[in-house]
Amino acid sequence: MNKYSDFQRRIASAARASFEDLRRSHPAEQFYAYALYTDSGAMTVMPAANSLEALAEVRKAMDIDDDEAAPEFEWHIGEWKYEAWKADNFRSISSELRDELKNTDFEIVARQLHLDMVAALQLLRDEHFFEDSEHAVIFISISDDDAFQVENESAKKLNSNTVCGEFFRRYD
Repeated sequence: MNKYSDFQRRIASAARASFEDLRRSHPAEQFYAYALYTDSGAMTVMPAANSLEALAEVRKAMDIDDDEAAPEFEWHIGEWKYEAWKADNFRSISSELRDELKNTDFEIVARQLHLDMVAALQLLRDEHFFEDSEHAVIFISISDDDAFQVENESAKKLNSNTVCGEFFRRYD
């Protein structure tokens, strides 16, 4: 029996392509976070990542001192430099979701989508895709909604206890 569904494999394949392109385009950067996210309507799946270097650029542009906490720039995917990187890789997946929403209860689609996004990231993790970023946190999020619980639950499934502990304290 296959551990992953075809849909989960397609999400993983799109994520792999986007994240590989990002790494090739920015080989000197240290990525500290990778995420898949959707919107509150569960109509899309998109990739997002951020690096220490991109975060430093934002902090400098926003005139944030080095000793000043700014977790919203570090952890909110909407503030990340590489939000929706190569999002075209997800076009058919998002189209399929919109079609599914026409025929299925929203709550069922949204719940299953979150499970599928986590499974896709697990598949990549199982393939050691994130091995070069062993301290990076991997999670799913919702772009236009309060995603704190979704982020924490997914991070717990996708990361080591050490990485999770640090991630759970991100807004302290």
